[in-house]
Amino acid sequence: MRPTIINAAAFMTLLSAAIPALAGPGFEPGVYAEVIGGRTSVTSKYAANGSDLSLGAGLGYQYTPNFGFEVYTRSLSFIPIVALVSPAGYYPDQHSGIAAIGTVGLNENVSLSGRAGAGRTSMVGNRPNLSDRTDTDAVLGLGVHYAFTRNFSMSLEGTYLSKTEVSIYSIGARYKF
Repeated sequence: MRPTIINAAAFMTLLSAAIPALAGPGFEPGVYAEVIGGRTSVTSKYAANGSDLSLGAGLGYQYTPNFGFEVYTRSLSFIPIVALVSPAGYYPDQHSGIAAIGTVGLNENVSLSGRAGAGRTSMVGNRPNLSDRTDTDAVLGLGVHYAFTRNFSMSLEGTYLSKTEVSIYSIGARYKF
């Protein structure tokens, strides 16, 4: 059984190394850096549900024209509800994670993307006696990208953090090295 697992792993490694060669002319796998800005909203009785500012950054690797992955972080910047009549509880403050990114090119410049991953969301108490904690969130997102050049593109994306019920709508700039 063990040699079968080792052989399967070796085959998958060789296959994954060959996939970029099958991608066709014009595509080069590579690292990219991204900065984003946007608005967030949350369903919470512990934070004001307004359109709060979100800033973030990501570092990714585009492995094939249709697949890549990204490590990212996003600020959520919610305003806590601290009134005496509001219940004590936690609201999301920061999110960091890793996601697989699927991309479908519509033409030479425009592409659609999907994001699926997981991350850690720091939860802050709306009372001084509540210590901070972290939650694990599943992340889903959809976006559209426009490539101005081979290395520079802009994006519009909607992302949803499932456990903390946070929606992020962002615009980003990406540079591929």
